[in-house]
Amino acid sequence: MMALRGKKGFGSSWWAKQWLEALESFGWDSRLTRGRAYARNGNVLDVEISPGRVKAHVQGSRKTPYKVEISMKTLSQYEWDQVLDALASKAIFSAKLLAGEMPDNIEEAFSSLEVSLFPRYAMDLSAHCTCPDWANPCKHIAAVYYILAQEFDRDPFLLFKLRGMNREQIMEAIRNRRTSAAEPMTAKKEGGLPQEIEREGSSQHDVVSLINYWTGKMKNMDIKIAVEPPPVEQSILKRLGEPPFFAGKMDMIRQLEQDYKKVLLRAITVGYRD
Repeated sequence: MMALRGKKGFGSSWWAKQWLEALESFGWDSRLTRGRAYARNGNVLDVEISPGRVKAHVQGSRKTPYKVEISMKTLSQYEWDQVLDALASKAIFSAKLLAGEMPDNIEEAFSSLEVSLFPRYAMDLSAHCTCPDWANPCKHIAAVYYILAQEFDRDPFLLFKLRGMNREQIMEAIRNRRTSAAEPMTAKKEGGLPQEIEREGSSQHDVVSLINYWTGKMKNMDIKIAVEPPPVEQSILKRLGEPPFFAGKMDMIRQLEQDYKKVLLRAITVGYRD
């Protein structure tokens, strides 16, 4: 087993910092301090994160490593449905999550629904260690807490996994919601015109453009083109990854990123030329 040596400082991302701030708010200062030193020295040999549970081995003063197990309540299906609906409804959240990135302000989607991504109270966490120390958290459990912050820095989707859903499940759920929202919201009314044109606030130009679209009379003047940088750069490239036939031959992703930036700059220059 390889020791998971901690960094000089734990929690460089907001979600890792929030995790540690939640733990520190429980009044565990002295216990966490001892655990931080253990984590930094590489006493945590391994860590396994699954929905609602963390298992780890921590090397103590004895030859045989201690077994640590931490439990955290997962979100209910109803709570996840609410959160996923909120995430899918915001384009920037959807774009980043589908590109495999964690939005910096994603906690807003949880807090707005009075659902917490992080533990609110000490009783939200249940931990056990095979060491003889009666304190909870002992330094072995506390060390695992710090290593979890390090793991959340490395892959923030592990925090979601601990709460009940992994990266693939979240991406699929958001993708399905976005796909459903993109389908026609209303059928055509009797007379051949879609109900959408009667929506309050639609301008006359919008209504005429929509009618022309449905009747096949779309004109150049009906098409409005706005060229601007995407909310997440190279989102499709990041989702698809490098194709196997390019493996080891060249850094295709970096090359395409540079090419796409040139194309975007050129498109913006042409699109906004007087």
